[in-house]
Amino acid sequence: MYKKNRLTTLTKLTIGVAGIALLGTATASAQDTYNTTVAGYNNMTPLVALASSSVQPIVATNLPANVGLYALHCAIPANPRSAPTLCDNSANAVVYIPAASDARATVNSSMKVNGEFYGVNPNPQTGATAPASVDCRVELAPGMGSCAVYILGAGRESANPAYMRIFPTMFTAVKADRKTDQVKVTPKSGTTITSKPVAFSATTTSGLPVSILSDNCSVTDGKLSALTNTGTCTVTLTTTGGKNYKPLVKKISYSLS
Repeated sequence: MYKKNRLTTLTKLTIGVAGIALLGTATASAQDTYNTTVAGYNNMTPLVALASSSVQPIVATNLPANVGLYALHCAIPANPRSAPTLCDNSANAVVYIPAASDARATVNSSMKVNGEFYGVNPNPQTGATAPASVDCRVELAPGMGSCAVYILGAGRESANPAYMRIFPTMFTAVKADRKTDQVKVTPKSGTTITSKPVAFSATTTSGLPVSILSDNCSVTDGKLSALTNTGTCTVTLTTTGGKNYKPLVKKISYSLS
């Protein structure tokens, strides 16, 4: 179980897609009864015995007018007082509840929580952070996990502590002899691409869905196209792994013309 002082430290964190900042003593603007739970649990309650990947329900209650929320699953930084910079951006792992003009008594959503993911900085404006594989089963200390679900206000409320909720995540063990996954990509690495879109596909041996990050090129709706006419396009393909397969991280390069 998490130590009390560890949880107290975690409450000083916030992350925002528009801005990341340490919390100060901002005055809460939410109603007194505002709350957000994950899987029915309240703030600072660890989510334990999680499967490798699972969908967890999110319920926001008494959400004021003009307030939106984000939910992300991130690695807890080595210094828990700093903002997380390695968060899961795979399919259904990032949740955005948009603001509404009227207050809402209940807002229901859900997010996919993965025990392993390819972490990226949700707010790169705060400084360059190299993406890296994250294994949430690695303990920072005995009885402590290494990742957490962060709920926070969106937009102008991103630094408001009234809306922030943190749920440490702890996952069940996986097979020690999981297979190494493979991915088949079309077009093949080394192909020259232009601004004219071409069909793009990536299929894994495991059948696990692939998340895609691209640099100097765009992959949209199954189409790959160059964003510049010189240099190299790099497509990073990742999966979150599973019971029988290890997570996949594979980089594919294309020439631009």
